[in-house]
Amino acid sequence: MIKQSIECWLYNPLSDRFLLLRCPATHRHGEYWQPVTGGRTAGELPEAACLREVEEETGVRLAADQLELVIPEFSFCIPEARLELHKPVYLARVHSEKVVISAEHIAYCWFDSAEVSERLHWESNRESFRQVLAYSRDASARR
Repeated sequence: MIKQSIECWLYNPLSDRFLLLRCPATHRHGEYWQPVTGGRTAGELPEAACLREVEEETGVRLAADQLELVIPEFSFCIPEARLELHKPVYLARVHSEKVVISAEHIAYCWFDSAEVSERLHWESNRESFRQVLAYSRDASARR
């Protein structure tokens, strides 16, 4: 089965920290940290899905021009779920660390970049974060 999704990394350049959300344990795995992620509904554009998911999961309202497309098409398989995920990966720079998490998460925390990879459970998130971090560092150097 193929699923269309999004991933968005919220980054506060003032504190140089990234937001991670804590997901509850399920029958397949224990609790884990990840960025904002979510599925796209039929016909929903990736950017619209990203804005919706960020607001649903964190209470943060973003404008479309705050989204930076880092990876247009990030794909990976989850064999045990017989699932193939396709998603763009975004970065959004925010200047507040105020977050109101949804019922689907149990905690949130802002981590500095050195801590993020060690907190992530999924290799796919570690890979996308490597690319997001390289992108954000390159963008900062260009400014």
